[in-house]
Formats: sequence, structure tokens, C-alpha cells
Amino acid sequence: MRFTTALLAIMGLLLVATGKVNARHGGSFCEERRKAQRAAAKPTALGDVAEDDYDIKHLEFRLRMSDTSIYVAGNVATTAIVVAPTMNDYVFELSSALTIDSARVNGWLLPVTTSGNIRRIAMPITLAAGSQFTARIWYHGMPPASSGSFFNGITHTVSSGGTDMVYTVSDPWVALNWWPCKQSVLDQADSVDMFVTVPDGVVDGSNGKLVNVDKTSEPGSWTYHWKTTYPIDYYLISLAIARYSEYSSYMQFDGSTDTMLIQNFFMDTATFNPAHKAKFDSVSYMINHFSSLFGRYPFWQEKFGMCFTTLPGGMEHQTMVTIGVTDVETIAHELMHQWFGDHVTYKSWRDMWLSEGFASYGEHLFSERFHGAGPARLRRLDHLNKAISRNCGRTLVDDTTSSTTLFTYDQYYKASMILHTLRYMAPHDSVFFKTWRVYQSTYGMSNAATADFQAVAESVYGRNLDTFFNQWIYGYGFPIFRTTWNQVGNKVIVKLVQTRSCSTYNNHFYTPVQLQFRAGSLDTVVKVYNTLDTQTYVFDWAPTVTSVLINPDIWTLMRALPVTKDASLTSVGTVNGPDGIRIHPNPAGDHWEVEALPANTALCVTDMSGRVLWQGQSNGANTRIPARQLAPGSYMLRLTGAVTGYVHLQR
Repeated sequence: MRFTTALLAIMGLLLVATGKVNARHGGSFCEERRKAQRAAAKPTALGDVAEDDYDIKHLEFRLRMSDTSIYVAGNVATTAIVVAPTMNDYVFELSSALTIDSARVNGWLLPVTTSGNIRRIAMPITLAAGSQFTARIWYHGMPPASSGSFFNGITHTVSSGGTDMVYTVSDPWVALNWWPCKQSVLDQADSVDMFVTVPDGVVDGSNGKLVNVDKTSEPGSWTYHWKTTYPIDYYLISLAIARYSEYSSYMQFDGSTDTMLIQNFFMDTATFNPAHKAKFDSVSYMINHFSSLFGRYPFWQEKFGMCFTTLPGGMEHQTMVTIGVTDVETIAHELMHQWFGDHVTYKSWRDMWLSEGFASYGEHLFSERFHGAGPARLRRLDHLNKAISRNCGRTLVDDTTSSTTLFTYDQYYKASMILHTLRYMAPHDSVFFKTWRVYQSTYGMSNAATADFQAVAESVYGRNLDTFFNQWIYGYGFPIFRTTWNQVGNKVIVKLVQTRSCSTYNNHFYTPVQLQFRAGSLDTVVKVYNTLDTQTYVFDWAPTVTSVLINPDIWTLMRALPVTKDASLTSVGTVNGPDGIRIHPNPAGDHWEVEALPANTALCVTDMSGRVLWQGQSNGANTRIPARQLAPGSYMLRLTGAVTGYVHLQR
């Protein structure tokens, strides 16, 4: 889902007004993470825990609707398997504004009791685990009034050109406003048949393949039959009903003879296409590019398509995006969701950054591939500025009770920048994108949590990433860097002082940082790792430096204060590491001497790509690390055992 900037900004103001942004928090990294994992194990939106007694296998919709009203009538059949030891009640959710006409479970005509939006059917017999049942609910009525924005369930609007339309957006918990459902992201239906009867001449766009349009059985009406056989979450099932014109084509996957249908529905292709055709036609290039990075488009045996509406943004309905804007970045965002959000869905709404953050990063990947380095950097800068607008923002959602607290800059832009920082940590891009491919192949057509993505990243990166995830996902805010520098001869000395944006969260952010030295028309870029609140680095660079930049290519999530030159920075001979250890000389000539290092501490020196150059172990006395064989430059010392952490070294 992608909002227009104005709408998301309004939601941000609502957060400030309700005091959610700067909510206090406490506890260690590990405790915060344990809380998050416990919460992720519990459903956060189910209306009644009894809904977890069954697992949905198939949904069949038979609805009668129009393009001029949100009134809905018809029936929905849910076929499911009992997963509890026994099941005595079939419980589902349907807005109290809608009237149930009748209900049958396995052919039995049964009464339905109502408590708010929770509907309950007492079974005539107890069903045992493994039993299959089909519950068909006949209903009708006018759903709750819509505002023409997001989070309505179902909306009727009229386009600027005078076209009536009705469309659904069930995210996050408003599917119940238009069909009897179970609102659990953990229970994907294995398949869906969607039959929608509309006035003749009106078009219905939905998920999966268009099996048939019956124009003869009922005079004055057309019945559309869409079918998807891929697993699908409740909030990704959709309808878009209007007097559309279809605009479709086939694309071919790179390196293959396989083709796929791209099926779009616009209000009037004769006027729409001249203005916007090129933007929507670019989707085939996006699909091939994203497929090369993450694996083939996951629903290729059905389609990808878009229904144009008045929605102020886009919604990633599986195989059929609902969209109301024409910018290619939103198209890229919603397409990216087909992998991240649809193919792999989060286990809990707390982890929705796994969907929105990745989709927002897809905007950058699109710009990087098709618009070039300059526009891609501007996209990153836009995301960075939005991310640092919330001093105590948290990527993991604290409050999942409303759409206002779910969909914030943190889940979109902070998460996008965190992924960019993770990419900067990789020794090369192939490692970063392999992580995404393994994540897709491991959790495709199912659900994943933050811990699952971390485990995949650790397996591919070949290192523990607790610190990264603890600070960026489970922690709050971001680092602020004050940078000073000086040049003495051919030595450039840079001092970084890190503080934090959130006054109630003062843990150090261990992070890579990019520095750029400029000397007239010359420049050079280096990567350092910031491991201490005050840390000094020395570099060999002979040209006379005129300026130093921090984070010039927007690799790291941070707020950078103005960089200043400080003539008092003249040399550095000793660097302090974790737990008070001292390393000198730094920069080194023949060797580095490590003092105050407990016995049985493992040492590992790597270059900035992570390649191991030297390994050793402390015996309790001073430890000498050879340096003569290394080229001048920057290196990392990794400590594990009695002392754990990283130290930046210079040769």
C-alpha cells in the first residue's frame, strides 16, 4: 500500500496529536525483542479466538453489486479444516450493518447469533480435528459509510470524468465491511472463486484469472468469474467495479519463452492512454528487473494487473492492484508488494515493515535501474528526510489497534533506509540480494516474522546480526553525527561524535558510515564503522582537502550535523575499544598492540568487504596483530568471547 504524500503526512500529524510518536519505552534490547516475539505469536486483529479453530481452504463468492452503490447482496461459502481438538461453533466476522439472511454448514440450516461484528453458529454436532466443513452465509445490506479514502472496506466514488465506481480495500481489518470473513494474516485461503453479477456493460476486476463473463444467463446483467489458485490473505481479496475499458498485453520473461498476461482496467483508454500509457507499459520492465533480483514474479501463471480508481495511492491486491495515481514509483511500490506482502506475508501486523519497508525500497530499486544514480540518490534522500522526521520512531509497530498507528513513516521510509544500511554492510550487492531471494524461496506462499528474515540474512551474510536488528528494528530513533576533521601532512583525521535522536533510548548505533574527502576536482570515498560514541579515524591522503562529507550517497540512516574543520585534531596514536581495551599505534606500521584484553578472546581482522585477513586469540597478556603485510587503508578488528565488539583500525 502506498498513500499520497499528503495523506501519510496527515496520518503523521494525527500520531503527534495523540501522543504516540514519543511514547516512553524501556528495557534492554533482548527484553524488547522477547516482548516483540511473544506478541508476534498472538493474533492482533482476530475478533474472536474461536476463529483460530479452523484453517480456510477455499472461498467462493457469489455477489450481486453495481458501480453506483456499495450495497452488497449474495453469499460467501468458506470451506475449511478443523485444526482445534474439537470445534463446537463456527465463528466469523461480518459488520453489524449487514444483515444475514440464512446460513448453512455442511447443508444444515442453522441460526446465527450476533455480538457486534462477531457472528457465531452453534454446530449441531462436535467436529473433530481434521474434519472438513463448508459454511455458506447469505447476506445483504449497506456497509458502513465510506469516506472515499483508505480503510473503508468498500467505497463508492465518481471520477473527475464522471465515471461511477465501487472498489474494495480491506487492509487492515475492514474486509468484514463487505464479506463474512476471518481476519487473520496467518490463515491464507488456498484458492478463491469470485462470481460477481453487475449491470451489463459494467466491468469487475479481481484476483487471479478471468475464467468467464456470462452475458446471456440473466438479461441486463453480466456475471464475472475470477479464480485464483495461489494462497491469498483476506485483505488482498478485492473487487473494482466500473464501466472500464480493458487494456491488456503479454510480456515475456527474460531468458525464457514463458509469457504472462498484464491485464489493466482504465476508465477510458482513448483518453487515458495518450497521457499515461508509457508509465503503465513500463511494468513489464519492472517485473523482469525485480524477477532478476528476487526470483520470478510469484503469480506469473495467472497475471499482473491494475484497476484504476480514485484511491489516493495504491493497494497491493494480489495479481490485481487497485491504484488511483499514475506515477511510476507507486506502480513499482505496489508491484514490489507482490513479492513482499503477498507472496511472503508477515506473521503479525507488528512486522508489517517486512511488507511496506521492502515495497518502499522497491521505489529506489526502480529509480536505480531505470533512472540512474542521480534520481536514485534523490529517492533515498527523500526517504531519509521522512525517516528522520520522527525522533522516536520504531520500525516494529508498538500499537496495532488502528490504521493510524500502523501506517507511519517508520514502516515505510525508516524501514526502507534500514534496508539500504543493510545493503551497505554487505561485502557486495550479490550477498544483499541473495538474502532477499533465499527469503522468498524459504517463506513464499506463507508467513514470516522479523526473526525469520534475520535468520535468513545471518545465514547469507555469514555473521550474527543481533546488533543490527536490535538497534534498527526493535530499538527507537536513529543516530546523529557531529563530524570534525583536519589534515596534517598526508594524514586526514576525522572525528565522529554520535548522539541519539530519542531522549529515552540512548543505546549506541553500531553502523557503517561513508565519508568523502574532496580536494578541488579530486575526491575519494571511504567506509568506516562507528563503534564508539566518540571515535577518531586517520587516513592516508596527500591531496589538500577542501571539504569532508558524511553519508554523501545516503547509505546510512542518520541525521548529519554540519561538518566543520578543527585545527586541534593533530594526531591519534591510540584507539579505545569495548570494555576499555586499548590498541596502538593507530595508524600502525609494523603491528598493532592490544592491551587489557582478557584471555580466550578471539580476534579477527578483515578488510571493509568482510574478507578475513588475520585471526588469533588472546592469552591474557598484550596481543600483537601483524600489520606490515597489509596495504595502507582501513580495516576492522572483530572481538568475540570475553570481549565482544568491533574496532576500526588504520594501516
